[in-house]
Amino acid sequence: MNDSIAGVRQGAASYPLSILDFALAGKGLTAQQALTASIELARLVDRRGFSRYWVAEHHSSPGVTTSSPAMLLARLVGETKQIRLGAGGMMLPNFPPLVVAEQFGLLASMAPGRIDLGVGRAPGTDMNTAAALRRGQIGAEDFPSQLMELLAFLDDDFPDSHPFKTDVYAIPGPRQCSGKWCTGFVCSSADLAVGLLGLLGTPGGATGLSVCLRRSPGGPECGYGN
Repeated sequence: MNDSIAGVRQGAASYPLSILDFALAGKGLTAQQALTASIELARLVDRRGFSRYWVAEHHSSPGVTTSSPAMLLARLVGETKQIRLGAGGMMLPNFPPLVVAEQFGLLASMAPGRIDLGVGRAPGTDMNTAAALRRGQIGAEDFPSQLMELLAFLDDDFPDSHPFKTDVYAIPGPRQCSGKWCTGFVCSSADLAVGLLGLLGTPGGATGLSVCLRRSPGGPECGYGN
């Protein structure tokens, strides 16, 4: 596996180590305390040589404070020096692709070479909350087209005939965000991965595998990382 995907093993660790943070609050632990603990943890694992620190997206879950990964990541950019920071992931049906591209282009401008963007098609919540987020306009069935639009914004690579080809740009970008990931079971469909992206999809779930979407002059590449 490519070290740029899996990370590099540090010290006595058998494997490269990374964190997926939900910033859990609960009885006796406020949201402020949970987020303070997340910041302290990010500082610690940055010093210890961990590969990645990713933040999950969840909504209307009282014990999970990471409803806005981009906002927390903006704070962590200033608290860390070398660890890669990312979302694991942004639930794409909850956002216009342009907004996601702008947010992560901005993060990548603040921390060049350290930002990962993981995307998923699940709501990250119950269906009532999903309806409140999306106002019934976007569903999981729209994920393939949303994903391709997001990649086009990130890479400034719309077809010539596309209405967004000129005059619509993800600022500050494009080509800022170097790590693009498809998380969980999103790429478990061979039709989606091969037919849409030219990739071989592998389900994540319990194994924690993610599919890394990267573009090269020869076309998309696929890699797997923990």
